[in-house]
Amino acid sequence: MSESNSLDNIEPGTLDCHMMKVDLKKIVEGIEFQGDESQSYLKISSGEVVLFADEAIAAAKSDEDLSVHAEWYREAIVQAREFINNEDDYIPLPSKYEFHEYSVMEEFILSLPIEEQRDELLSLIKGKGAFARFKHGLERFLLQEKWYQYRDQALAALAKGWCRDNGIEFQ
Repeated sequence: MSESNSLDNIEPGTLDCHMMKVDLKKIVEGIEFQGDESQSYLKISSGEVVLFADEAIAAAKSDEDLSVHAEWYREAIVQAREFINNEDDYIPLPSKYEFHEYSVMEEFILSLPIEEQRDELLSLIKGKGAFARFKHGLERFLLQEKWYQYRDQALAALAKGWCRDNGIEFQ
């Protein structure tokens, strides 16, 4: 991928996407499914959210013989080549690092009405292993569903902000 994307010089909120409204759920999923070695993008021309593994991008840049790969991987490489050749048609979604799950956990805990739950869960998220201890605490207090709803709302808020910043309509 090139160091500079032609979208870098466009003012936020001025992108003329010429596309239907983007499904916010797809943006959220795109953010959520990224890993350390993959990045999700919005394809401007179609409104589609696509995920590219770094490995597929590297293979697409090489002259490697595609026939040696499984069909699903060949398709990923072909998509990655299309991405490389048309980078201006793609906008990177927020990375998984832009969603600060630890902060969202703290906010969730502080929103709980029962002091005992707040105190115990706050103590559980200190130090190494915080996420695992937090999940066990959620189970103990039967708060898993409430937590996932809260987390989903926080992810949706990140996605909505990203869409607004990029002048993208969503539904």
